[in-house]
Amino acid sequence: MSKGKRVGSTLPKRDANVIFNRRATLLSFVGGGVIGSIMFRMGQLQATNLFSGEYSEAADENRFDTRIVAPPRGVIYDRFGTVLAQTSKDYQVAVVQDDVDDLEDVVDRVRRILGLSAEWARRAIIRVRGGSRYEPQPLQEGLTWEEFNAINVRLPELRGIVAQSVDVRAYPYDVVYAHPIGYVQKPTQRDIDRALENPEEGQSRAVYLRNPHVRVGKAGLEAEMEPMLHGEAGWRKVIVNARGVEQGEDERERRDPVRGSGLVLTLDHDLQRIAMQNFGEQSGAAVVMDIYTGDLLVMASAPGFDPNEFVNGIGREPFRLLNEDEKKPLFNKAVTGVYAPGSTFKMMVGIAAKQAGIEDDWAVGCSGGFYYGGRTFHCWRAGGHGRMDLHDAIKNSCDVYFYQAALRAGPERIASVARQFGLGQHFEVNVPNIRDGLVPDPTWWRANRGEEWTGGLTVNYGIGQGAMGVTPLQLAVMAARLGNNGYAVQPRLVREGPGIVDPGQPLHMSGIEADHLARVRDGMFGVCNEPGGTAVRAGALELVRHPETGAAVPLTPETRAWQPVQIAGKTGTAQVRALGSNRGRHYSTIEWRFRDNALFCCFGPWHEPRYACAVVVEHGGAGSAVAGPIAKEIMKATLLRDPARRAPARLATLEQQMGRSA
Repeated sequence: MSKGKRVGSTLPKRDANVIFNRRATLLSFVGGGVIGSIMFRMGQLQATNLFSGEYSEAADENRFDTRIVAPPRGVIYDRFGTVLAQTSKDYQVAVVQDDVDDLEDVVDRVRRILGLSAEWARRAIIRVRGGSRYEPQPLQEGLTWEEFNAINVRLPELRGIVAQSVDVRAYPYDVVYAHPIGYVQKPTQRDIDRALENPEEGQSRAVYLRNPHVRVGKAGLEAEMEPMLHGEAGWRKVIVNARGVEQGEDERERRDPVRGSGLVLTLDHDLQRIAMQNFGEQSGAAVVMDIYTGDLLVMASAPGFDPNEFVNGIGREPFRLLNEDEKKPLFNKAVTGVYAPGSTFKMMVGIAAKQAGIEDDWAVGCSGGFYYGGRTFHCWRAGGHGRMDLHDAIKNSCDVYFYQAALRAGPERIASVARQFGLGQHFEVNVPNIRDGLVPDPTWWRANRGEEWTGGLTVNYGIGQGAMGVTPLQLAVMAARLGNNGYAVQPRLVREGPGIVDPGQPLHMSGIEADHLARVRDGMFGVCNEPGGTAVRAGALELVRHPETGAAVPLTPETRAWQPVQIAGKTGTAQVRALGSNRGRHYSTIEWRFRDNALFCCFGPWHEPRYACAVVVEHGGAGSAVAGPIAKEIMKATLLRDPARRAPARLATLEQQMGRSA
């Protein structure tokens, strides 16, 4: 029994040793195999990387990050080199989320320093949280120097807050060019989504648009000429830690951004400023055009707005006030405003009537009304004008004459003449939302109204009322083609820039007789210069022609004997709504939006025409009393300044100068 116990007690120990040794050997083989596999794989990866560099690149991608550098936008100049839009420094306060312990607290402290609202803080926090945690995210842009300093001196106690200066778009003349130049804004999600739809560069473009310092054109030339103005983005390669926080920069790996191409406009800064000033608080538009080159010297729309407010994002309340203003300050009325031309259309009716065969001595008797089709069509002058021929009818703006002239000419002929003079036509002048207006005829009427044209419509056509509508730009083109004796000049807003081609000499319009033009031009001269003309006050420029240079100079006692500088024009008053028995009420008692529109178009100087002007004042009343005086001041300044006598600036020279000053 004792031997059996001894044997029983030693066998389990030996078996345990055997088992342990076997397992240790097995584990050694497995471990060696695993280590061998790892070493083999490492060798394989090293060999693969030696030839392809694939894994070194992947490691570098984790260590390095490429940061987009937004390019400066191209500079926009007026025709003589005045800077109208440029890149300038903007003072901002930003936050790096990853460096902040309590985002709400630090934003609230910034709010108190800058005197901003709690609502601002709430929106800022939402905006910041949607951006990168490791790059500065702007909290407030457009700081004054005093606000910037107030943040700077408190930076030690504002962990994660950064005071920075970045390049942004700036408009030194704010409201003066808000409409033709437009503005830039931060890209919206819609912009990013639109970029992603592009199969070629969608992802890279979307990444670029997400950069907090990128701006894109949203209105005017800024939007329409975006591909030329925005330039080429640069990039820099930065060293980042595991959290993506920038630790330094690889100076060898970077590309500087390229400034966008500049533009030289046809606009004259002094004249544009004078036009805007003369509108005051009124709503409307003015266009001045060189009748031979088509250069738009003025494209003014009133009231304006400050485009600088949009660059860093306009607040809800300021935008609401702009958007709901009945005078529509956000609309470029020069190209988007469509108005009945009223009596400014009478020259088209006169030419069409001459084409239909009426003689120079054809006249009608105006007693204050014209009975046709069972109703009386009234003249603006209740007592009538008496006997009127074409010259006197234009000079006095006699409605009765043009009622009957329209019936003689017919709607098709009138529409054809109007279109030749630019009404109802599309003119591409490099700004968005250009409207074409409407010059209807019987064919259009049947197709769009589903009924036949009537004689009553033709009668109304004779005084520029009814379904037709024109823009101030088209009205200026009409005046220009009248002034240059029938050449189909095309308007242009950009004089020099990428892809801009000189239009060359305009062609003469076919079927427009010189004699017909002479008859209506003489009538327009009478409007501004003969007793009884509806715009004699607008024609009183008090300018004379220098006998040696031919330049327009102010009238003084010493220059009184010199030749006067005169213009030829036409007034217009177009109904917006039939006022009926309310027409006799004082205008101040009629709701503003129901008052008549005031219009005036002209060309000059009479002795040697060079410039055309069109002015529309929304709900201003009589054209002679409201639009005429504005046009007078604009034309007077234009003739005194006479831009055609001065050589325009060259883009290459301006860009060279800008490069030296940058």
